[in-house]
Amino acid sequence: MNNLVFCTNVSVTASTYTTSDAIAKYAGITRKSVNELIRRYKKDLKDFGLLPSEKEVLVGRGQPRKVWHLNRNQATLLITYLDNTPQVREFKKSLVWQFDAMQQELLERRVSYQAAKPVSKSLGESIKSSAAFDGNPFAYSNLNGLVYRQALGMTAKQLRDTRHIPQSRAITQYLTVKETAAVAKVKRQIAMLLDMGLDYSRIKAVLGNQGIVYNATLNVPAPAATTG
Repeated sequence: MNNLVFCTNVSVTASTYTTSDAIAKYAGITRKSVNELIRRYKKDLKDFGLLPSEKEVLVGRGQPRKVWHLNRNQATLLITYLDNTPQVREFKKSLVWQFDAMQQELLERRVSYQAAKPVSKSLGESIKSSAAFDGNPFAYSNLNGLVYRQALGMTAKQLRDTRHIPQSRAITQYLTVKETAAVAKVKRQIAMLLDMGLDYSRIKAVLGNQGIVYNATLNVPAPAATTG
């Protein structure tokens, strides 16, 4: 039972959920039975939040089927309506463990993200006060791009494209704890080099000597659900 709990996206603001398919598979009941329970108790389930769903198109069939997304409280409530068989009891335990693990990981990422904010602010202040970048309108974007290439071995555009990061959201909200640490390290280094009066080419050369801090992977998030 390794795939019970998922995240709505890969940002630090993501929510956790399980699906009607996962409940059916690991509780040992049919999808039809789970969907009937959800429809029967839909009002009760919505007392614990929205009840999103996604459409899954089956190969060779014209009519897509609905897969429900349930948050922790909704899933817990729904399970109380199931027969308490040995398989259902094992499923309940696994579901609790995986919700805990996923939420702990999100908490660690949120703490890491908040802790790195002052580093970004410090870099911005160093750029503003740097004589080497005085009057350069592209100073921040150029150095920001250098940060991701040097810290993670990829461009900001690659990260945005593969992780579906909106232009209105900060890339740092979509990084793992290790990626956040690597980015913060490079930002601190650049701020220090700016304070020493180095220009872009010299900063790039200095950072290039140490190599990439952490090779990130291009994670692709799951499709967004629709409310229903």
